[in-house]
Amino acid sequence: MLSGYGFSSHMHFTSHKILPRRRLLLVLGIMLLFVAAGCERERIVDPGPDELAPLPPAGMLVEGAHDGYIFISWITNKETDLRGYIVYRAEEGDPARFDAVDTVTVFYFIDVQRSYDTTYSYFVTAFDESGNESPPSDTVTARSRNVYPPDPPLDINVNGFNDGSRRMMLLAWSSVDEADLAGYRIYRSDSPFDSADPSLLAAESTSAFYDDLSVTEIGRGFYYAVTAVDRGGLESTLSRSAYDYIASRPLLVSPSENGYADAYPLLRWLRVPEAAAYLLTVSVSENTGQVWAKIVTADGSDTLSFRYSGPGLSAGETYYWRVSSVTAENGNPNGISDAWRFQIRN
Repeated sequence: MLSGYGFSSHMHFTSHKILPRRRLLLVLGIMLLFVAAGCERERIVDPGPDELAPLPPAGMLVEGAHDGYIFISWITNKETDLRGYIVYRAEEGDPARFDAVDTVTVFYFIDVQRSYDTTYSYFVTAFDESGNESPPSDTVTARSRNVYPPDPPLDINVNGFNDGSRRMMLLAWSSVDEADLAGYRIYRSDSPFDSADPSLLAAESTSAFYDDLSVTEIGRGFYYAVTAVDRGGLESTLSRSAYDYIASRPLLVSPSENGYADAYPLLRWLRVPEAAAYLLTVSVSENTGQVWAKIVTADGSDTLSFRYSGPGLSAGETYYWRVSSVTAENGNPNGISDAWRFQIRN
C-alpha cells in the first residue's frame, strides 16, 4: 500500500512539471503555423505585373456612312481595368496598311471629312490600365458618298458699323455641323429675296462670319442671307434674311470734351435719323474699363438726354463717355461717336 501510495505521488508530481512545457510547445507551433500562413497569403496577394490583354471588341457595325462621315460602333468590353479603344483605318488601294487614327473611351467612332469616292476599312482594339492591347476586332468597310446637301445656317445677324475710320456691314451666323462642310455663300440684295439667285452672290467664306467692306453708304439698307456648301458642291437652302444699314455717328453735346460734371452727370447728344435706340457708355479710359452702359430708346427730339444712373463717380477722377446709334434688334453699336473725356467736380 505504501509503495502504491508512493508511486501515485510520483506520477502526480511528474505530470505537474511536464504539462506546462507541452502547452508552451503547442503554442509555439501554432504561432509558427500562423506566420507561415501569413507569408503564404502575402505571396498569393502579389501576383506581379499584369500581362493579360483584354478580349478583342465584338459586334463591329457601320451605323451610317454618307456625306463625308463614317460612323462605326461596337459592344463595350467588360474588363474591370479597361482604359479605352484604339481605332485603326486603312484606305482602298492599300488595304493591308492600317494606321491608328484615334483613341476613344466610348464604344463608337465618327470619322469625318472622308473622301466620297474612297472605301475605308476599320478595326478596333481594346487596351487596359497596364497598357496591354487586345487582338484586333473584326473589320468593317464603308464608303461615304455625297447624298444630302447641308442644313442651312441659323441665327444670322447683320450689323452696320461706322466708327469714323471704317464703314462696313458685319455678318455672323451659327456654324453648320456637317462632316463635309466646305464653307458658306453670302447673298445680298437691296430688296427682300427668298432664293439663292447667283446674281445676288456677294461673297464666300470658310468661317461663320463675314465683313462686307464693299458697303459704305450711310442710310442705305441691305438684306443678307447665307447658304452652306459641302465639298461636293451641294448647297443648302437659304437661311432667313437679315437687314441693316450703316448709321451716322452721334454728335456729343455735354459733358463737353475736357469739361467738368457732377457725380451723376446728365449726358446730352444730337439725334441720329437712322437710330432706333442709343447705347450710352461711361468708362475709366477711352477704350477699356467700362463702368456703366445703358440702352435708351430713340425719340423725335433733336437733342436727347439721359442722366447717368450707375455707381456714383469719384470726385476729381477722369472718365470717358460715348454714344452709339443702334439699328439692329441685337443691340450692337452701329454709328459710334468719339469718346469725350470729363472730370468729376470736387
